[in-house]
Amino acid sequence: MRNEWMSVDPYMRLVLTGQEGFVPQKRPGEVMDGAAVGIVEASNDPALAPGTAVLSANGWRSRFVARADQLTPLPALDAPLHWHLGLLGLTGVTAFLGIERVLQPQAGETVLISGASGAVGSIAVQLARLRGARVLATCSSPDKARWLIEQAGVDAVMNYRLEKLEDFIAREAPDGLDCYFDNVGGDMLDRSFGLMKPYGRIGLCGAISQYESGDYRSGPANFFAAIEKSLTLRGFNAFLLNPDDSAGIAGWLARQAAQGAIASFETIIEGLENAPAAFAGLFEGGYPGKVVVRI
Repeated sequence: MRNEWMSVDPYMRLVLTGQEGFVPQKRPGEVMDGAAVGIVEASNDPALAPGTAVLSANGWRSRFVARADQLTPLPALDAPLHWHLGLLGLTGVTAFLGIERVLQPQAGETVLISGASGAVGSIAVQLARLRGARVLATCSSPDKARWLIEQAGVDAVMNYRLEKLEDFIAREAPDGLDCYFDNVGGDMLDRSFGLMKPYGRIGLCGAISQYESGDYRSGPANFFAAIEKSLTLRGFNAFLLNPDDSAGIAGWLARQAAQGAIASFETIIEGLENAPAAFAGLFEGGYPGKVVVRI
């Protein structure tokens, strides 16, 4: 196999925390891995002919040898190869799950999406807008805020480094939030509980603000507000889907993109040697859209 593109994602930080649990821990000397797409260069298995484009979990390397059953041939979609790591991959499927199956925002409702300029968030805001919802977003810089308004089409953006969430919601959604798509966990999730309408819905996608802490599993202190307001909280994990379900979602996303209903936003980093810096950058302010490395 010759890898052409690889993904860097916040969840990869979990294998470096020393905290056993969701994912097995990496030890010094072991090679990082993750989603990648590439081309079969040579094959002794008729199931995968040379020239076949495949998805693998063997990122962070330019070439490798694997069994055919460890690789997933990519469907013949009219889309760039690296989209299978973003819009048409785990990223897009995750955003779809959060919006279409968990939160299901309705026209006229107000949705807040944290980490909205990131890989999942940048797709989630578009899907929420397609459903007719009013979309609020949080990010970490003025450039990202402009990008979210001008490119992703959100209705209002908060730079969490400059403004308190309570002040932002009081101004933009004084009656409270119907839905919250949480990518960051930590203090923002805790504060969101008090800003939800009664019977509000919270989708728990990630907790990037906690991945470098001593306990990335810690939960919100204001949890009793879920009882007071009769909130619905639901976590979702695209890794648990069966392959046919994931493929069906990817096909739907591809059709929406072909019709111009959604767009793929991405940051492309050149060279495998720059993958570590690209990965670290996810936790130092991040990049707009999905980050992929062109190997």
